[in-house]
Amino acid sequence: SGSKEDFTGGVVAVNQTGDLYKENNNEEIREYRYSGLNVNNYVTFNDEIWRIIGVFKDENNIEHVKIVRNEVLSNVFPDNYKINNINYKIKGDDHTAYWYNNENNNNDWTTAGIQYWLNTKNDMDGTNEGYLSYLNDNTMNMIENSKYYLGSVEYKLINDSNFGIVNTPKEAYINERDILNCIDNAGKNVPAKGCRVWETNKAKWLGKIGLLYPSDYGYSTLSQYWNVSLSFTFFDKEPSNNSWLHKESNHIYWEWLLTPSSISNTLVVGWSLEGALGHSETYNYRSIRPALYLKSNVKITKGDGTLSNPYQLSL
Repeated sequence: SGSKEDFTGGVVAVNQTGDLYKENNNEEIREYRYSGLNVNNYVTFNDEIWRIIGVFKDENNIEHVKIVRNEVLSNVFPDNYKINNINYKIKGDDHTAYWYNNENNNNDWTTAGIQYWLNTKNDMDGTNEGYLSYLNDNTMNMIENSKYYLGSVEYKLINDSNFGIVNTPKEAYINERDILNCIDNAGKNVPAKGCRVWETNKAKWLGKIGLLYPSDYGYSTLSQYWNVSLSFTFFDKEPSNNSWLHKESNHIYWEWLLTPSSISNTLVVGWSLEGALGHSETYNYRSIRPALYLKSNVKITKGDGTLSNPYQLSL
């Protein structure tokens, strides 16, 4: 369960309310996650090292393994990428990319330049390669076309000098998915329950390649820190020091996450070098770490999850 005093990392079960599952008769398991500092969740994917975030149920109650690339992308971004007759600036430098950089810099993932680049093989003119062109056929066949939720998380003043994402991992999970009463492009992005989507944005997206949620990062620390704000002065101390994601993060810049900020429709959540979550304007460039769900018929066939002997996958 992760509740033992000597627990430093491994698989934990999360209950329906977003807390640590403790095996009593009144709880149901919502998902399984790798939590803590020392976890053996390495997996070979696309002839690269990726990490298993956990196991999650979709809307049809079918379980899928979610994985994230162990290292941020580098040396693959084109300068520009043309989709739907719009030319997006993609490359910040060899290690970073813009979220959405042309004349309309909003935080709608469904129309972001980096989303188009991650989920296509080539641009309209066929002159620039998209991220899918770097995946082999066997890898492509393993990726589930999944629903991603685009609700915003809270960004507020923490104290006299620091702002940040104030939600705990549990609160972030709820807010990311708090879109049930949203109509696409007609949200209000207010704290009221049921709609946390900017009125210019879609509430959800169906696709293959996404990014980490803020809650994915938050839940990667030991469960004793799941009630801590993801902001500066709080999460960038012991919580991030006990997170397997932060332990081996190789970004030299802030990193883009999937989720909009609540304060403006041009701001997206970012993972700082210090380990806290803040936000950035979409016309800034940040590191990119792809995340995705595997099809339910993808199985682990060998390996023990260590870096020296990562899990091997097959259909």
